[in-house]
Amino acid sequence: MTFFGYERGGEKLLKMEEVSLECTCEELEKLIEFLNKVKEEHTAVKNKTNICHSHFKDWKRKWSEEDTDFIVVTRFSGDV
Repeated sequence: MTFFGYERGGEKLLKMEEVSLECTCEELEKLIEFLNKVKEEHTAVKNKTNICHSHFKDWKRKWSEEDTDFIVVTRFSGDV
């Protein structure tokens, strides 16, 4: 598993050594729901594509430009 990210307003994709998540328990529950949904959706297309990605901002109903997007990318070729 590898984490990547951008600084706010930045354009250079950075490989993260460490990431921190600041959230409420309610936000954490929403993230868990999102990850479970992503697991179902990505598993369903495993034999149909080499890569799949999902954005939290597309899944979350209340979204603000001030929020940080969370993107899950699943690569199916070369799975370990």
